[in-house]
Amino acid sequence: MTAPASSRRNRRRIYRPGDMVHDDRGETLQLHAEIGGGGQGTVWSLTGERAAVKLLKPESQIGAGDLRERLAAVRRFDLAGIPIARPLSLLVGDEVGYTMELLAGMTAIGSLATVPPQELVDEWFQNTGGLRRRLRLLALGAEALDRLHSRGLSYGDVSPGNILVSVRSEHDQVYLIDPDNVSVHAQPVKAAHVTPGYAAPELITGTSGQDTLTDAFAFAVLAFETLALVHPFRGDAVDQRIELEASAFRGEWPWIDHPTDHRNKSSHGLKRDMVLTKGLRRLFSLTFEEGLRHPERRPSLREWHDKLDQAALLMLACPACGGTYHTALSRCPWCRGSARPPVVLCDVHGLVPAGAVPGTAGEAETDRLRSLILAAHQPQVVAARTGLLRLDRGPSEVPVDPGEPLVELAWDGRRQLMVRRVGRHEVYVANRSARRSAQLVVGEIWPLDLTEAGRWTIHFGRKNEIHRFIRIRLPRQGA
Repeated sequence: MTAPASSRRNRRRIYRPGDMVHDDRGETLQLHAEIGGGGQGTVWSLTGERAAVKLLKPESQIGAGDLRERLAAVRRFDLAGIPIARPLSLLVGDEVGYTMELLAGMTAIGSLATVPPQELVDEWFQNTGGLRRRLRLLALGAEALDRLHSRGLSYGDVSPGNILVSVRSEHDQVYLIDPDNVSVHAQPVKAAHVTPGYAAPELITGTSGQDTLTDAFAFAVLAFETLALVHPFRGDAVDQRIELEASAFRGEWPWIDHPTDHRNKSSHGLKRDMVLTKGLRRLFSLTFEEGLRHPERRPSLREWHDKLDQAALLMLACPACGGTYHTALSRCPWCRGSARPPVVLCDVHGLVPAGAVPGTAGEAETDRLRSLILAAHQPQVVAARTGLLRLDRGPSEVPVDPGEPLVELAWDGRRQLMVRRVGRHEVYVANRSARRSAQLVVGEIWPLDLTEAGRWTIHFGRKNEIHRFIRIRLPRQGA
């Protein structure tokens, strides 16, 4: 007796190079090599294509029909401007899945949290980009998730294998893959895939479905592991008794840095004061303490992005060993011998020109919005996300990318700071006390004498419109 077609489809789980699949564009695709996999299915490269295909596994909790409906919905979501793998086409016939762009030169962000055997931790940490790069990558990941959340969507499975980053340590690119669980509203737990160790407790216990708050919890776990090289809930007690792991992931054990409950403290990982700013420590504490049982108290992805991005802007490279560390530290924590070099502090403010707001006579400026530092011969690029007040418009019809550069700042270690315009957005420098200003063209370099620090400001936008500017402060040696 021949088994029903639906039964045959459910039994098919093994694919091999050379197998053919078909999509809704009428194309026949040949599987080339398996390049990834997990609980939901496998990812294959395609012969002769710059694309990949994900083959999903229908399970008892969610069948093939439901999976196809979900994938069709994902294709209709507005994902423009978000670095995420959107399904290019859907598979038809016996297979359930979709094709997506195949990115070259990318690897899972989890590779930055797992020290290979026989490697020296500090040396490996620096060779894979160090602290500043990890902060930048995590900030970009938080930014991508925040933009997803701002459109009423949740990602659903934030995990080390679902966020890709550049392989080369000199590049900072981030890309979200596996959009299978992207949802416009909370989904029943049975319909969502979760990654043990990263899923929020309420997802594991089945008391809630996926939403932006479960994304925030998973991201916090991933960020802590990437920066401190230890899982926030795998302390010594859990490591010694593996049967406790499930209960720890359900939130029944304290996190490893709990200030009063030390049952699950850890003797592993990097020292927190080396890799976490006070702002980041506060966000982790909120997430893993109050936010463990009360999801509404968890910091949002917008807050994570702001603190991670600010931390990255305050990093400097040790002239002796090259390791990056926070400028608040008086010595390099990696080589432990080199004193922190002098730095120039640059503060970002907002400016409301006279007459820009009806009813106001004079100009006004905001309190400090953000800061960045300059060490000698370590240029910093100011990106649109830092310098522009608005990212929804630009000088042309081309959308503004938060990462596009505005100016490069470089300090010679003595009296001169060079400002070079490197982007398409308007930039001018001004000395209001001397009533001097100059509009910069692309590629133009303007030298600022630091003996006049505090008088010169660098503006991003038109003079008669509300915009942001940078004020240069005097160099300082102390932490």
